[in-house]
Amino acid sequence: MEVECILQSLAALQDENPCASCTNVCCKEVMCRESMDSDFLRFLLGLLVDGYSVDAGWYVPGSGCRLGYGRPLVCYEFFCEKFEAQDWTQPRQLSRALKMLYANVFAGQHMLVVEDISKITENKLNIIHARLEDLREMANAALRRSLGAKLGMQSS
Repeated sequence: MEVECILQSLAALQDENPCASCTNVCCKEVMCRESMDSDFLRFLLGLLVDGYSVDAGWYVPGSGCRLGYGRPLVCYEFFCEKFEAQDWTQPRQLSRALKMLYANVFAGQHMLVVEDISKITENKLNIIHARLEDLREMANAALRRSLGAKLGMQSS
């Protein structure tokens, strides 16, 4: 959950975040639905699932997604061509690493599609946890660099 929050902070620090001024919002309920269909994401979200809208998903006009964590994987894709005009290399790499972290956790399945997460072995969960800690450190380092760059630009 912490890694997701760091990734969102890192994306928010990028210059000219295309999502901030977008008039053709790509967030649709059909994308949000994975958070309700996945046992793992429902587990992470806990009581927040009660706030899900069958019409709008997690999207709120004017403020965006209501979720700070437990977002579907598609939310960490950058499929808008507006992102291509900027250097989003670091957020993309970290997002890709987050998605891959949960791949092949049980019977070749991604964590988000495993129907009974209790079937995932303790050893596998320990490996995922260690990788998640490493990813958190990498994301924190990227966020610190990005903040440093922003603060350096402002003090010039």
